[in-house]
Amino acid sequence: MLKWLKSLFKPKSMTPEEIVKSWVDFQNEPAVKVKPALKKATTRSKTMPLVKSAKPAAFKKNIATSVKEGKPVKQSVAIAYSEAKAAKKVAAKKTTKKGK
Repeated sequence: MLKWLKSLFKPKSMTPEEIVKSWVDFQNEPAVKVKPALKKATTRSKTMPLVKSAKPAAFKKNIATSVKEGKPVKQSVAIAYSEAKAAKKVAAKKTTKKGK
């Protein structure tokens, strides 16, 4: 459309037939394809799930996974601490059941 508008405002004058012809040519041009926008990370991630472990290696891996999903670093660290805390609780319950 920009080419057609520029042609209207060129110094040389166009006859009405030329204007109509340029408009018809413009209408017959193929549309420009637009790439779809990238999707943002949501709460339901499609990447690897977080590791359910209290080990330091799992803690680091959980942070890296969350950051890769697009979450802020502080939030990723908080999520990793939460996963480690939950894993410690599960491990503590298993040890108390064995002791009885």
